[in-house]
Amino acid sequence: MDKIVSFRKEIPFNTNIYEVTSISLEHTIDRKDEVITGSFIVSGEYKVTEVSVDLLPYNFEIPFTIDTKLYDTKDADVVIDDFYYEIFDNKTLIVNIDVKLINIKDIPIERCNDMTNEIIDALDIKDTDTDPILNINDDNYVFYKVYIVRSGDTIDSIIGKYNVSKELIESYNDLSNINV
Repeated sequence: MDKIVSFRKEIPFNTNIYEVTSISLEHTIDRKDEVITGSFIVSGEYKVTEVSVDLLPYNFEIPFTIDTKLYDTKDADVVIDDFYYEIFDNKTLIVNIDVKLINIKDIPIERCNDMTNEIIDALDIKDTDTDPILNINDDNYVFYKVYIVRSGDTIDSIIGKYNVSKELIESYNDLSNINV
């Protein structure tokens, strides 16, 4: 499976930007456990006015982080999929960078359950099972059961798995916008 992660950064300039005459994108990438970090380096030259003869250089480093807790990325490739820019209000360069994670895999359901349990443990929530989705305990903590939609899941299979009605799930979720 592939995934696109989009970044948009507004870069303010101290002078007017009439025209970007050259632009380049370089990047560094570092993988650590469940996070991909790095920097985008955007550089080039620009003109201040239409009749400018001199070209002014620019060079900006933009750090980035991609949280990959929900995916197995050990065999994944990380590439720049798209890069484009626009000049906004003659003082701001807006860069849009799409990073493509190639060959990622869903993490095993056991790891998803472990992550959910870690969140519940961190919040010190006690489960009273008074409602199949919403739980309220004696200390008035409220929490929800979290389900990560997987390939092949349908609303009916989720309803069957948790023995709840479609109306109850609709009261907590927008079913027209459920994605894997």
